[in-house]
Amino acid sequence: MSAIKRAADAVGGQTSLAKLLGVGQSHVWNWINRKHQAPAKYIRTISEATKGQISIRELLTDHEKSIAKGKQVT
Repeated sequence: MSAIKRAADAVGGQTSLAKLLGVGQSHVWNWINRKHQAPAKYIRTISEATKGQISIRELLTDHEKSIAKGKQVT
């Protein structure tokens, strides 16, 4: 399971995470189901929103996996 999915679950779901980040729930859905990572600019905020349950390192690992597969989210 991706770190972004675990982060959404940790804060009560996609809608809750979206509200914390000031984005629409559909953005979070896309990150989880299509991109399998959050945009880099939200990583620190996501980690803080989970009170450290999901670390910055874990969220960055999603990016490293995507780079290895030749994909990146913008």
